[in-house]
Amino acid sequence: MNIDEIRQMFRPAIDEIISKCEVTDGFVDKDQFRVYIATVWGNAVLDPARSGLTEDDLEALHVFFNEEVADVLGDGETVTTLYEYLLGKQGEEAMERLQVSARHREFVAYFGRLVLTAVE
Repeated sequence: MNIDEIRQMFRPAIDEIISKCEVTDGFVDKDQFRVYIATVWGNAVLDPARSGLTEDDLEALHVFFNEEVADVLGDGETVTTLYEYLLGKQGEEAMERLQVSARHREFVAYFGRLVLTAVE
């Protein structure tokens, strides 16, 4: 799939995530957004077919997610910086505040380590 097909396919999911993370109009709980995106990205990479993708589609999905992450979190923010944050002290505190289950936190941490190791 090309980037436009990925955008069309995943736009509803991103819109739903943003809606669930909205505190008020135009204000998003950035920590909650990070957890959702990290979870969706991790699941897509671990089992692309379940998301209707092939492994070859992951690059376009990554580009799209980076666009969305930068749009919500600010310039320079990417899927990678999202994991860096979540694996740090502030991210751990945020997931505790959000009452993310221990199993979910383990998934985010496990996948985050994989992402950050691949970047090094």
